[in-house]
Amino acid sequence: MVLTRFRNEWKSIVCWLLLPIVMTLLVMKSVGVWQEETKVPIALVVQEETQLAKQLVDEIVNTELLHVHFMVLDEALHKLEQHELDSVFVIREGYEESVLSNRRNQLIEAYSSNQSFAYQAVVETITSLAQQDVARSKASFVIKQLFVDYGRESEWDYGEIIGKSHERQQNEALLRTSFSYYDKEETSNDSTAPLLQVWGVWTLFAMITTFFLFDWMLKENRPSMRPRWLFTAISFRRYALGMLLFYTAILFSVDVLTAFIFLALFDEAVTIRILLSLYAFRLTVNVLAFLLASVYRQLFMYYVSGIAIALFLIVIGGAILPLDGLMRKWPWIELLSPVQSLLTGSIPIGWLIALSTLLVLWMWKGGKTIA
Repeated sequence: MVLTRFRNEWKSIVCWLLLPIVMTLLVMKSVGVWQEETKVPIALVVQEETQLAKQLVDEIVNTELLHVHFMVLDEALHKLEQHELDSVFVIREGYEESVLSNRRNQLIEAYSSNQSFAYQAVVETITSLAQQDVARSKASFVIKQLFVDYGRESEWDYGEIIGKSHERQQNEALLRTSFSYYDKEETSNDSTAPLLQVWGVWTLFAMITTFFLFDWMLKENRPSMRPRWLFTAISFRRYALGMLLFYTAILFSVDVLTAFIFLALFDEAVTIRILLSLYAFRLTVNVLAFLLASVYRQLFMYYVSGIAIALFLIVIGGAILPLDGLMRKWPWIELLSPVQSLLTGSIPIGWLIALSTLLVLWMWKGGKTIA
């Protein structure tokens, strides 16, 4: 009977199975495009091809919230007049010579218009990057002078000292910030969190589609279908449990496929712990949808309740809005939603115990509704 139902409704089932993956990819792609469009457009005119100039260009390009266009000066100024650019920056010839000579002034030329809303912030950012080069150069002079003062021969030249300094900055956490909550002190590295979590977005669509997939409970147990179970070899209870196992196996297989797609597209880790957490989340959501469907008799009310429960669990689970501050204050909030367990790679033990107990009660009552 399970296979018969799948053959009859395989198109709609496949659509519901693939919808979470498709919608997650669309949302993450849209967010990526939006983030790209919100970057500040600037033009960079590079008139010198030295090592320090290339290094500065790379740092500017890798700066978040800056969309860098490489142009010649005349074209850049024309686009600035047309308000297609926020500002224009010119790395002039002699940049490396000025840095190595410890000259800090007029290293870079900057142009803006009356509509350059982010000009001051961008100037401060690029100036700070250039001043880092000056600081490294000054440090190399000091080191070389120390060798001379103590009568020793230097084994490093200026380029090697500056290169080592830049390598140290890239590979080590030079800035650490301490936060204090209720007399507890924690230290964390400065990092930028993504606007949306891939798994957080996926859980929203995965939960909603699961509730829609489990509408078979209402369709198979509606009053017009109940007499059929009197003439079948199996009871509705055995049929329902078989369907629960079938959908759990199918959905978890798709979830594993989703995990590897996220690994390929978003560099999300796939480990045994994550797969176990994903299986626990899938089992929790499936049993929840199963028990909720056993309560209702009207499809519309079941759909509305399922969507409301999914949204509630998503919000309190921190999938859309981070709840780090609340969880530090009230750690028990993490137990309220299986979504948070998936995001942290843990098992929702409380949810599994509660739902397993309700499922046993449903079986003991012969598959009748538990109000």
